[in-house]
Amino acid sequence: MVVAFHLPTALEAVKRRAESRDRARNGVGPTLVVLTHDNPDPDSLAAALGLRHIFEAQGIKTVMALGGIIGRAENRAMVRELKLELVPFERIDRGATPEQCPLFALVDTQPGTGNNSLPPEISCDIVVDHHPARAEPGDAVWWDVRENAGATATLVYGYLRELGLPIDSTLATAFLYALKSETRDLTREAGEAERQAFVELFPMADLHRLQAITAPKLGREHFEAVDRALRNAICWGELVAVNLGRLDFPDLVAEVADLLLPYERAHWVVCIGQHEGHVYMSVRTDRENARAGSLIRRVVGDEGAAGGHGMIAGGRMFAEVHSDAELKVVYDKLVARFLADLGIDGEPSPLV
Repeated sequence: MVVAFHLPTALEAVKRRAESRDRARNGVGPTLVVLTHDNPDPDSLAAALGLRHIFEAQGIKTVMALGGIIGRAENRAMVRELKLELVPFERIDRGATPEQCPLFALVDTQPGTGNNSLPPEISCDIVVDHHPARAEPGDAVWWDVRENAGATATLVYGYLRELGLPIDSTLATAFLYALKSETRDLTREAGEAERQAFVELFPMADLHRLQAITAPKLGREHFEAVDRALRNAICWGELVAVNLGRLDFPDLVAEVADLLLPYERAHWVVCIGQHEGHVYMSVRTDRENARAGSLIRRVVGDEGAAGGHGMIAGGRMFAEVHSDAELKVVYDKLVARFLADLGIDGEPSPLV
């Protein structure tokens, strides 16, 4: 599905809706809520910050909302160093009637994907994402979903340039780190738009804060997860899989997947763990155009929510687990499906 996007038209439509909604809310609370996917990464945080800047420049009261937690050390450092103001989603005042509900923007996610906190009964007014289209625009007046973009932050940075809005060092640092993180320094799924943005943002960014974000001090939970990963990782040919057990935060599955992918024989990595009863997984590959997002959706099926791009994907199972034994059953089933889909057989062996 391809939906033509025209920024001036979309912006005017949002402004009209915002004026009507603000009157219905009697000016109380935010008129627009920008919501990332749950447990947001740097790309979604930077995109949300950029959208807030755009709408506040139009006189629309805007807040950034958070579903889940900020877990990964670099992501916590990004929030801290850039002083990002995030309101837990459950604290958002939705009004007594649909007319009094604030407008909602989803960034780096889409309605119905299962990885954001927007209830299905609430209409989404704005969607900006670089994942494959998973939903119809519906009532959205701003729908910009471009699978060929390397990052959602690239799209939002493009809006700022088109509108001629100033970009301060905080915004520049957020966008630059988003690109570094999402594309692994322009080596993963980066196109000309990402490379151009990188060149333009670098001289505007605060490199001292960028360093503090990219190399934060790490908590004990990081090293505990690394220890478990190295001891538990199993190799099936070009696939490395690991059961991380109970996690202090969901982002650790992605953190460990990134850590294991450089193994010389690995072309696929699958990390699975449990946080507060939910099973999370992360997939990484170094094969370009591998369609990891399609792979993980086939593996998960209707038992969870999953998605991603060509070389990076993640998901969460719907069923809850409450013991190591229950997690092992889920882990074994998922790994068997990955192996079957990839056509990998042979005897497993420990990584170390």
